Amino acid sequence: MRRVVALVLLVTAVILVPEWHLATAHGAEIRGRRSREAGRRSGARPTAVLRTVSRNCDPASAPDRISPSVDPATIHLLNRAAFGPTPHLVWEVECLGRDAWVDQQLFPNLITDPQLTQRLSIYPTLVMTTAQLIENYPQPMPGEEVDRTKTPAQVLAELRSSVVLRAVHSRKQLEEVLVDFWFNHFNVFAGDGPARWATTSYLRDVIRPNVFGHFEDLVLATAESPSMLYYLDNYLNVRAGSRGRNSGLNENYARELLELHTVGVDGGYDQDDIIEVAKAFTGWTIRDPRANDSGFVYNQFFHDDSADSVMGHEIATSGVQQGREIIAFLSAHPATADFIATKLVSRLVADDPPAHLVRRVREVFTQTHGDLRAVVEIILKSEEFYDPVHRLAKVKSPLEIVASSMRAIDAEVQLGLGAARLVGILGQPLLLASPPTGWEEDADAVTSVGGMLTRFEAAFRIATNDIPGVFVDFDRWSFIDAGSLGADRILVDVLQDRAGADTRRAMRRAEREGASSALLGAMALGCPEFQLQ
Repeated sequence: MRRVVALVLLVTAVILVPEWHLATAHGAEIRGRRSREAGRRSGARPTAVLRTVSRNCDPASAPDRISPSVDPATIHLLNRAAFGPTPHLVWEVECLGRDAWVDQQLFPNLITDPQLTQRLSIYPTLVMTTAQLIENYPQPMPGEEVDRTKTPAQVLAELRSSVVLRAVHSRKQLEEVLVDFWFNHFNVFAGDGPARWATTSYLRDVIRPNVFGHFEDLVLATAESPSMLYYLDNYLNVRAGSRGRNSGLNENYARELLELHTVGVDGGYDQDDIIEVAKAFTGWTIRDPRANDSGFVYNQFFHDDSADSVMGHEIATSGVQQGREIIAFLSAHPATADFIATKLVSRLVADDPPAHLVRRVREVFTQTHGDLRAVVEIILKSEEFYDPVHRLAKVKSPLEIVASSMRAIDAEVQLGLGAARLVGILGQPLLLASPPTGWEEDADAVTSVGGMLTRFEAAFRIATNDIPGVFVDFDRWSFIDAGSLGADRILVDVLQDRAGADTRRAMRRAEREGASSALLGAMALGCPEFQLQ
């Protein structure tokens, strides 16, 4: 068996890495002033979507394998708008039609998922308020012997577990993709200070409810979040001298609000604008976590009311309304429309986003006052999205590769922490990106031989049932161990029609050498084509 494993690694790493390099190179008023028309566009379609959901697509008729003749466009859609295809999901998309499936996903509140609710019920922290988490999972005193399952580390472990579990098993796949995108856009570091308790609410109450809402609401919700206030130090941002002789402005949040959250680094602001934004957000702080309350609070005493203008916009309000006015102004700014359109198209379509599509998305963003549902819809229904040149043109992130691998071989995530740790081993620990930029979606870090080998090792661990809490049933491939030729069948299950000639040769060679179905499955998950989407 060791000889077979060594052969698999050697063949995959030495023969297939160059092919993957070639593939990647190829691929390389404020809140209430929105118009009624924009509101109608966002909210008028649930009835039509309900008709789509109720279409007669009997789950009992779903196959247990993906057909090798499946439309490549369906696989492409599920690689970008979901965490990879499964037999049932492919059947659902082809039964409903791609656009109808997208319509359904755009309204996740209409999708019932009792199985996911049951899976998540083993994690009690997910439904607790921040105050409850602080009370029930306190920080241990130095030297204190405590139950490790009753510390802040448990809160983070359950939250990270839920991220992987949702990515693998949720029926609301597009929502999960966008939660991942927007958390990374409005990144916070969950491993320090009050964020160890507050990030549960940040993901549940701030990011998730707003991914199909309006951009301005999402920005404001993050600005008022204790996780963001702590992470970017705005809780320390006060009028000069109001909290002691050395207290004063802290520009961290103001800078990132402009550079990363709204208009972008090329949005036309300067240092004076950063200072004015910082003034507007003085007094936006958090209550004392030691009192079991780390919620947002505005303290007028700490506020500097001297903010005058930002990027040519004259500030007309005072107090807490100054920050909200600036968020409204920045959310409606043309540079923000361009920045967000470019970033979303880059995530869902291509690292080098098609200019024509970016322009249309920018126009929709502006016309609908930042309606994110409308923006995502135009991307996923565009001709550019389905252009074959964009298939297998993006490298999967660590979360995407772990989730799609488990979905491809029908793995059951019973406990998510082992899978979450595997994502971290691949280089992007969930919820723990230190820089405000979040995790970069850059292929360079994973296209080296070393990075490839780490992914191959992860594929072996997944396919050989070596991830604690994750179960893979190999009965689906039992005919291979019985002596039938089955490398091609596994490739169809995992890759459909995407396997290249080198991958097929490597798989068949390993099969001739006596590789088990688990090892052949690992090769399929570790091959270059599967690393791409």
